[in-house]
Amino acid sequence: MKITAIASFIIFLALPLLGQNQADDEIDIQQFIDEMAGTPDDDIPYEMLYDNLVQILSEPYDLNRVTVEELRLLGFLSTRQINSLLEHRTKHGEFISVYELQTLPDFDETTASRLSHFVTVQAPATRMNKSILRRMIENRNMYLLTRGSRTLERKAGFDKEGEIFQGSPETIYTRFRSSIPGDFSIGFTAEKDAGEPFKWQSVRQPGFDYTTFHLQLQNKGRITNLILGDYQVQAGQGLVLGGLFGLGKGGSETVSTLRKSNLGGLPFTSSNENGYLRGVLVTYRISPSILVTPFYSRAKRDAAIESDTTGGMLATSLQLSGLHRTPGEIGGRKVTTETNTGIIANYRSNTLDAGIVWNLISFDIPVRRNPTRYNQFAFRGSQNQNVSLFVNYNLHNHALFAEAATTAGGGSAMIVGVLTSLNEKLDAGIVFRKYDRDYHTFYSNALGEGSSVQNETGLYWGWKYRFNKYAHLTGYVDMFRFPWLKHRTYAPSRGYEWLIKFSREITKGTSFQFQMREESKARNVTVEAPLYAVHQGLKRNYLLSTTIKANMALTLKTRLQYSTYTIDGNTTEGIVLMQDMGLNVGKLKLAARYALFDTDDYDNRQYVYERDTWLSFSLPAYNGVGIRSYFMAGYTFLDHITCWVRFARTRYTDRENIGSGYDKISGNQRNDIKFQLRYKF
Repeated sequence: MKITAIASFIIFLALPLLGQNQADDEIDIQQFIDEMAGTPDDDIPYEMLYDNLVQILSEPYDLNRVTVEELRLLGFLSTRQINSLLEHRTKHGEFISVYELQTLPDFDETTASRLSHFVTVQAPATRMNKSILRRMIENRNMYLLTRGSRTLERKAGFDKEGEIFQGSPETIYTRFRSSIPGDFSIGFTAEKDAGEPFKWQSVRQPGFDYTTFHLQLQNKGRITNLILGDYQVQAGQGLVLGGLFGLGKGGSETVSTLRKSNLGGLPFTSSNENGYLRGVLVTYRISPSILVTPFYSRAKRDAAIESDTTGGMLATSLQLSGLHRTPGEIGGRKVTTETNTGIIANYRSNTLDAGIVWNLISFDIPVRRNPTRYNQFAFRGSQNQNVSLFVNYNLHNHALFAEAATTAGGGSAMIVGVLTSLNEKLDAGIVFRKYDRDYHTFYSNALGEGSSVQNETGLYWGWKYRFNKYAHLTGYVDMFRFPWLKHRTYAPSRGYEWLIKFSREITKGTSFQFQMREESKARNVTVEAPLYAVHQGLKRNYLLSTTIKANMALTLKTRLQYSTYTIDGNTTEGIVLMQDMGLNVGKLKLAARYALFDTDDYDNRQYVYERDTWLSFSLPAYNGVGIRSYFMAGYTFLDHITCWVRFARTRYTDRENIGSGYDKISGNQRNDIKFQLRYKF
């Protein structure tokens, strides 16, 4: 390809500069997720993960109260490191400062520095010396955020005013949050997507198409957690209730992210319009070791509704896009009611965490998908009931975990694994999973190759080796098979995936990364419609990245991603070369990117993280041939008001139109602008 030689030259030209110094302790949360996840994929809820981590950053855990499950949620601490922190707290009493983390025997400087952004040491005298109402009112980290964005080019859906898209082209977002970890949280989020109408309809829908609200109280006597409004639930290993957490496979943390955190209920604050429960959840401590968490939810869901032969109504699909722009999309908005009831009974001791999960979901309109070749075992009916048993057991620096679940009248699912810190240099983990083709669940999020916990058997082995505190090697091998047909794979199939990644920190803030990943998975190949042959496809990804902290203000990052995809004897390629710049000067922060991309087809699209405004996440797919650039500026004034402006532009050289259908843009350029304002009380 034309830019391959240029890309290689620029990347390696930057390597001699890797001796520069850095002195900025601020963490770039998007770079943090980028390093953990490696080459991103499109079926992992990165936005929700980002939202959760940013919330922890804005309200860090109290180092003297943080739990094992909260530490596991961060995703970068090994079992040995978590045990080391807890043992230090038990033997030496409460931490006086976060700088004590550097003295822990299993913590290197990088880990201690990274963790210090997510924890704080709260003065005992100020923890609970005021009423709950005064703590809510006087909380200094309370904030209100509002954001507006739009694409400057006109999409096809806006061509006929009032006939297709029913609203304006602006996306409008607002959010309020006030919380103290372990005490309380209150907040709301509201959003109108581009093309959606913005008009007052009722107090429950004040102009915005989507709103979410929550009130959470924690550690009030025997009630350890109470949430009213919108929430999510994570229990066991996510076979029944998995929330929207998890990084899937890959990246630099191929071991510590395997075991899910048994967190119970958490507030739902995302703009993701699916995956939340709406109602009440309470965790009640019966004894020091026994907790029960009953919950109830009743929420309207989007669906495509059709009449059956008897005149009744059927939901042929549950709509997940969250878009309500056209008369058809608006017609499917909140047309079915989902009632979700469940209970989690949990036993916890120093080494054992075990429990049972029961969950019943009911729809007021029966669900029956339109039949296809591969969905014969998909959920049908008005009710779905699941029961699971889970266990987590810690023995020194080893963690064993398992969960087994079953669907009433259907199949079962199980996952079992072990994580071990063999020594201070080597961590390893192995996980076996088996999900039946007729196992049904709506809120699961467990390790797997497929997009759902269904029709899959697999064995995963991951490791992380630390050469020293500056360099480490990570990798995994995952072998899987699908006993039944899948979307775009009309036969039982099998495959594998492996990854290896080397990371080297030269100085603080200056690093080098190299990653390779290979995946073999079957897919349909058209022979002569409607006949298909199933062939094994092979995709290879390569990533090379350097981050340079040139001085206290300037950070430079150069990144190259390259991929190939081979199927039925044909090989296609994709490449993207990016140059990022970050400049922090006092209260002014600037970020910019210039990227060249060239992909032969959609199979080689390149997912790449982009810096965005606070609480806004950007993971576009670079596809085709063109140039992508953006510029962002953020400025804080009066100590509590921060404003951002972001402008992004994509110019293609291989097409005259961008997108298709109602989202089609005439011309080869797309320009997006975004404004955001945050007020911290």
